[in-house]
Amino acid sequence: MLPDLSTMDKTLYNNLMFLKTYDGDAKDLCLTFAVSKDDFGSNEEISLISGGENIEVTNLNKHRYIEMVAKYYVCDRIKDQSEAFRRGLWDVIEKKWLQIFNEPELQVVISGPNDGSIDIEDMKANTKLVGGYTVFDTNINRFWRVVKSFNGKQRAQLLRFVTSCESPPPLGFASMNPPFTIQRIPFINDDQLPTASTCFNILKLPAYTSEKILRDRLLYSIQSCSGFELT
Repeated sequence: MLPDLSTMDKTLYNNLMFLKTYDGDAKDLCLTFAVSKDDFGSNEEISLISGGENIEVTNLNKHRYIEMVAKYYVCDRIKDQSEAFRRGLWDVIEKKWLQIFNEPELQVVISGPNDGSIDIEDMKANTKLVGGYTVFDTNINRFWRVVKSFNGKQRAQLLRFVTSCESPPPLGFASMNPPFTIQRIPFINDDQLPTASTCFNILKLPAYTSEKILRDRLLYSIQSCSGFELT
């Protein structure tokens, strides 16, 4: 379940990978078979196994600990919500209809094929500009020239970075809600990176001094496999 965790919580994933490859004594990290649950400001300790809060993580059992932490965050923590979603989905769609698809096929049914086919002109026509940007802004014109030069994979990475989904809306960008938005942010220097607010489909783009710098910084951000840590 570690690969799934990497897309949900990159920081936790990196911490577990650090533990997995840690050459020292795992006891030095003072870990136990328990995790902390933050419930609206109230912390609760959840045991991963019976009496887990009193069981140290050692070099001998650390791999089991890693597997159990990943399972908790990917499955157990959201079990109630997942069950509620599944019951609601089956109220709308017959269960037997969904069972004919495997996971990749179902993803295509829900989100459409991920072939990198993104209509840039449609995207451009339905993009909202805020923070001082206008359609006549030099930096915005540079941005669209850069995006048009991207290959299919890079365009999908851009869309995923901003919206968390690498496929375009099935009904076109006019149907995206909130709309794809580019926001101007205060310029400090050309080392700044574009960031995103995926909940609102906002790309926060500094006004770079050249098209090459804009391209380099944008590619770095969208190819960094980062999510909310670059927001």
